[in-house]
Amino acid sequence: MQQAYKLSKLYTLLNESGIKDTYFHTRIGANFPILVDLFEKLYASHPYKEEAFQTLTNYIISKFQERSASQRKNDIERSKNINWYASEQIVGMMLYTDRFNKDFKGIQNKISYFKNLGVNTLHLMPFLEVPEPENDGGYAVKNYRETNPKLGTMEDFENLTQNLHKNDMNVIVDFVLNHCSDQHEWAVKAKAGDERYKDYFYFFSDRYLPDELEKTMLEIFPDTAPGNFTYLQEQQQWVMTLFHTYQWDLNYKNPRVLVDMIDTMLFLANKGVDIFRLDAVAYMWKDVGRFNQNLPEVHTLLQIFKLCGQIVAPGVAYIAEAIVAPEEIVKYFGEGWAQGDECDIAYNATFMALTWEAIASQNTDLLRKSMHSVPKKPMNTTWINYARCHDDIGLGFDDNLIRELGKDPLQHRLYMLSYYCDEHHTWGRGKRFMQEPNGNARLSGAMASLCGLEKAMELNNEHEIQLAVKRINMQHGIILSLGGIPMIYSGDEIALTNFYEYTHEEDKKHDNRWLHRPLMKWEIAEHLDQYPIQRSVFDNLQHMITVRKNNAVFADRNDLRFIESGNSHLLVYEKRADNGKVVWGIANFSHYETLFPGWFIGMGRQVQNLLTQEKFIVQEQNFIGAYDILWLAVED
Repeated sequence: MQQAYKLSKLYTLLNESGIKDTYFHTRIGANFPILVDLFEKLYASHPYKEEAFQTLTNYIISKFQERSASQRKNDIERSKNINWYASEQIVGMMLYTDRFNKDFKGIQNKISYFKNLGVNTLHLMPFLEVPEPENDGGYAVKNYRETNPKLGTMEDFENLTQNLHKNDMNVIVDFVLNHCSDQHEWAVKAKAGDERYKDYFYFFSDRYLPDELEKTMLEIFPDTAPGNFTYLQEQQQWVMTLFHTYQWDLNYKNPRVLVDMIDTMLFLANKGVDIFRLDAVAYMWKDVGRFNQNLPEVHTLLQIFKLCGQIVAPGVAYIAEAIVAPEEIVKYFGEGWAQGDECDIAYNATFMALTWEAIASQNTDLLRKSMHSVPKKPMNTTWINYARCHDDIGLGFDDNLIRELGKDPLQHRLYMLSYYCDEHHTWGRGKRFMQEPNGNARLSGAMASLCGLEKAMELNNEHEIQLAVKRINMQHGIILSLGGIPMIYSGDEIALTNFYEYTHEEDKKHDNRWLHRPLMKWEIAEHLDQYPIQRSVFDNLQHMITVRKNNAVFADRNDLRFIESGNSHLLVYEKRADNGKVVWGIANFSHYETLFPGWFIGMGRQVQNLLTQEKFIVQEQNFIGAYDILWLAVED
């Protein structure tokens, strides 16, 4: 009854709109009944349900009408290749606009730099309007429809996306779903007592419910923002703030919030966004007595976001920023009937952290064991594979798997932290982030500094410089060959080390994650011939990107297979193309040369290392150098 009534209203609105696009009619006809059911599932008894759904229907129609002809054409092309984002041609880079080159026009001026390296997908870190100075690096949004003035106008952003698209490049942006700034218009109205907008957040008149909720809530920043609720003195009420006191959690139990956020997402899609990184999605639904991560309602919300996107802008893809256990991460691709119909992409966060564990231990046992325990993801979904990003490295390994290897979980983490952070004893130059009373912590630091390059260069130790460069190259070689989207962190392509100058920036000095969020050094990037170490890292990365793009086997077809080689120093994996071509990736996490067996390739077969063009006959045992990575293809 609900569906029939709403479908009738929908077709009345479509007739009134005058939209003749048959593709749009087909999409809305196929997806609208599912949308009705999901909305009903979340808000069956909510008093605003009917009003909110009608508003959502209006937004879907109006946002499609606003979509440009070129965007609609691109939507159709991508609909014919639904997993375009999993192609071997896609190579990403993550950057802060202002720290890379001042503003949107500065990014536009560097398009040739990206193309020279081989990067064709830019993840622009948060650039919307935020309060100053405190804004959590852009994740406390004051206005979702205006850009940060220091970066340029929304028109400048649109010009940038248009120029990137003309150069066959894609744009990823952060969409902060879980919370907004306490200076957002909704929050300002809520502070003033507007009951409509107070219901956009979680307000409490006393501590009873906050105390009950705290029992099942994680603390995101226990050092700098302990607790999950902030007291508003003027209002004499508590408001939920999981991240920082100035970031208010949005109340998705109110359907008006969901509808307004979907409208915002579609507004940004029409500005030229190709992929949305949906921030902090695991926390979007909260209930007393239930753990505040990964609740089933979160997945329903994301399915609604995705459905609305599929109707209006099917050429847009969605990343789940859910840094949770592997068995939970795969759920963000969708389960059951929704398999593959939630998010298209997720962060391979556990793999990233485990590569750093493997470097510290010179042992891949935990990495391999963990990868074998990850449930298989659906077809037409993919991972973002990365070695570093803007955030800290969380050591969220499975304690049971560590114990199965005969190690104490806490002591193993403390060893890893010591390896990277206690610079007098090791080559690492990292810093502990959010240290707990038991010594456990997360990890900050630039890739090059964690790999030992900073200290090796200071000591002018040529041998250790070469090993550090090889660690960097190995990390890049792995993320480029696993399948999925390799995401390079800005500055790593020229081996920038820790940025200690952040301590002089008033709004950043209390957060050591800015250690690995450097200002781009164009004096190096544009004069690489004067910097042989940085030149070698750039050239090697550029070469590996070229090789990746020339081999379709590196697309993600759900074909990645990890192989037990019998050598704990090695990570061995197989990629297989539709045409039967196989490539084996072999990475040596050891400080020394070691051996890999030939049985998984076949003794006596001739192989070629795609990275060097070297050919050799596979023996029972074959040499691989310290921190080397091989991409081996059979030459039959």
